[in-house]
Amino acid sequence: MGEGPIVSRASVAHWREVMKGYFGRGVHPHEMAFSLTLPLRRLVLSPSELADRLHLAPTHRVLELGPGPGYFSAEVARRVPEGELVLTDLQLGMLRRARERLDGEVANVRMRQADGSQLPFYAGSFDVVFLVAVLGEIPEPGVCLREIDRVLKPGGLLSNTEQPGDPDRLTPSGLRSLA
Repeated sequence: MGEGPIVSRASVAHWREVMKGYFGRGVHPHEMAFSLTLPLRRLVLSPSELADRLHLAPTHRVLELGPGPGYFSAEVARRVPEGELVLTDLQLGMLRRARERLDGEVANVRMRQADGSQLPFYAGSFDVVFLVAVLGEIPEPGVCLREIDRVLKPGGLLSNTEQPGDPDRLTPSGLRSLA
């Protein structure tokens, strides 16, 4: 006779929230991580273009905040063969996807789940910190920038990239006022 629904109400509610997060403002849901690895993304910014602008040395220690599924990570890790790339994301699901993507490709990558407003690293730990389409997703970006300043070595490089079409995109003037 009447069988129950194929999809539970909880599942429908979950996916509604995921889609709301995907199309709206805020943290990119890890369930939609595949969209961050689409080949068309290279038209806007390729991993090698991003790595070029970081001026990496082979021994650098690099922090990537909000790496998503690791779209830029492998290229950056390859450029610091004697150094280390640390991926830090709020979502454990994103870190899992990055690990799956990077396993067998690079060995000098560590992962740490953390919030950008309280980074679990010593002061002066990193030569370079970079974010791509992340700072606008953070509830208190000014607090995050202070944390980045704390973990960067004196003279270190902060690279913040905003991308067209991102609903959380910071304008250059907005970023300057935060800095």
